Amino acid sequence: MKKWFAAVLALLTLGACSGPQVLNLVAQTPGPVIRDVAYGPLPRQKLDIYAPKVIRPDTPVLVFYHGGSWQYGAKEDYKFLGSTFAARGIQTVVVNYRLHPEVIFPGFVEDGAKALAYVQSNISEGRPVFIAGHSAGAHIAAMIALDPTFLAADGTNVCQAAKGVIGIAGPYDFTPVEPVFKRIFPAEILPNTKPINFVANPAPPMLLLHGTKDTTVLPKRSEELAAALRQKGNQADVKLYPGVDHLYILGALSPVVRRTAPTLADILAFIEAQKAAGYPGCRQRDKS
Repeated sequence: MKKWFAAVLALLTLGACSGPQVLNLVAQTPGPVIRDVAYGPLPRQKLDIYAPKVIRPDTPVLVFYHGGSWQYGAKEDYKFLGSTFAARGIQTVVVNYRLHPEVIFPGFVEDGAKALAYVQSNISEGRPVFIAGHSAGAHIAAMIALDPTFLAADGTNVCQAAKGVIGIAGPYDFTPVEPVFKRIFPAEILPNTKPINFVANPAPPMLLLHGTKDTTVLPKRSEELAAALRQKGNQADVKLYPGVDHLYILGALSPVVRRTAPTLADILAFIEAQKAAGYPGCRQRDKS
């Protein structure tokens, strides 16, 4: 086992094959996988559903938005994630959304909200739904959770649609510097693109995970969002993983590199804690 783990780490480090390809090699889904379910009419508006062996009336649903700088990535890369959560009794939905240059902000957030509304109406059947994302996907999840205009466009709101939010290495106060990001997030609308500017709105409990070795998105972004949410009476917890970088925090959901970070254990504990509390959802504390 140690030799296999070391070999995988070497492949990932040297780039002999992409991280998702390696992680997906050992992914085994306990139940059926339904691919390319359309939540809208456009080519990228599709999702994959990973089912546990048994779906009960209280089986939670996890909706996941992938990362990729709002320009790259696909749901097919996340078999390891869907399989991991399905194996633990969580129905998992991995979402594709439109990318730049096809769209700029808010196109990808609009797609994310439309996918969540679809899950609420067609998949969850009243069961508790959690939304999660990594990197750019964490930004999308946080925007959906905090700016009510996105879900309102699809006839719902986050307090109805989700019981919790899990952000993994997310850029919640992103100010673009590189030209491509300035195109994705135009200066004239920049304040409206930042989740941290919407913390006064009621939101479900949030779990924000970040690695201290992350140089792509600094861990202070999660700390700042959590502090701002708590100041406005929303519930938010941060967990920082020493020595963990931007990619391994997500890769740790696979058994191949799970020892690198307790990402899976912390997400499962968060979902279980919400269940034990009766899924309180949007419940702001008294700010007086």
